Amino acid sequence: MKIAGRIIQTRNITHNDEHTFSGYYKNHSIYVTDDHGHGKSKDIQLTRYHIEVTDPRGCYACNSWEDLEDINAAIIYALDGAVL
Repeated sequence: MKIAGRIIQTRNITHNDEHTFSGYYKNHSIYVTDDHGHGKSKDIQLTRYHIEVTDPRGCYACNSWEDLEDINAAIIYALDGAVL
């Protein structure tokens, strides 16, 4: 999967659909979902995503809730937020 100039190898993706992404990039665990039960976006054109990136030690590199256009924008936000 190529996203924002980065390549996440298929073998490192554990789940990928329109609502949830889970995988590894540079030994960091990335989890993005819109199935979280914490409300909806104020803007009808956006979706609220829970974005979580943890490093190999288990420390959060990025842990956020953001209203974004789609799952790809949320993955880009996760990678940028974790400085990967």
